[in-house]
Amino acid sequence: MSIGGYRTAVVTGGASGIGKACASAFAREGCDVAIADVNEERLAATKAEIEAFGRRCVTRRADVRSDTDIAAFAAAAFGTLGHVDIAMFNAGMSVLGPPDLVPIDAWQLQMDVNFFGIVRCVNAFVPAMRAARRGHVVNTASIAGRYAYSYDAGPYIASKFAAYGYSENLALYLRPQGVNVSVLCPGLVATNLGENARREGVAPDQAWGHFPEWMMRPITPDDVAPMVVDAIRDNRFLIYTHPEDEVLMRERSADIEGALAAQIARLPDPTPPAG
Repeated sequence: MSIGGYRTAVVTGGASGIGKACASAFAREGCDVAIADVNEERLAATKAEIEAFGRRCVTRRADVRSDTDIAAFAAAAFGTLGHVDIAMFNAGMSVLGPPDLVPIDAWQLQMDVNFFGIVRCVNAFVPAMRAARRGHVVNTASIAGRYAYSYDAGPYIASKFAAYGYSENLALYLRPQGVNVSVLCPGLVATNLGENARREGVAPDQAWGHFPEWMMRPITPDDVAPMVVDAIRDNRFLIYTHPEDEVLMRERSADIEGALAAQIARLPDPTPPAG
């Protein structure tokens, strides 16, 4: 059993949420797995779960903002697994707040994790995959990388748009060289993303922000993992987790002005509270 003949996988942000579910799914499908995460306790638990499937599991505490950490993770993965077939770059966090009031350092943090974290990992892993002319890269973006779902998550949305655009660029570059690319654009998934969310530009006790009611259909990470496995098998680029998002994106593409006007009409007043 394997995923398109692939036998090894690496996953960043692989100790919880979508990353853990995908790492476990890769192991069930016959892959040895290397996992990076910042939470050592969750890394140990995920390692035990994967080894219970009879697969090798390499773990490394690594922050995707660190060139040194990612280089060490790559060395550990290649050193143990020998080669990398599937590379899923999934680590992420969210910065929320009025886009003109979020300080630059918070914007930089957001981009460093959600966008440059992917770039660092690509630089660490993809040259060897290109040399082998084999493998599949999966980048985790978001439905927020396909459209701005609300007004209160500008840094997060911008970082995910960057992740999505970079993934299209990688597909153009890598597919002719034998390496396939997918981009995962989840809708609402019940994960621990909120644990490291930052809210900037408004006081903690100030009521502000909005999460649209049309996005409130959560699924679980275990629902997402088979979608990723199927996309790798089928060599499919774009992975939506919610069918309604695919319909919405077609509608927005057909009439973006109308879509923006309708969306604004449905959202509450975005004016940040004074003070």
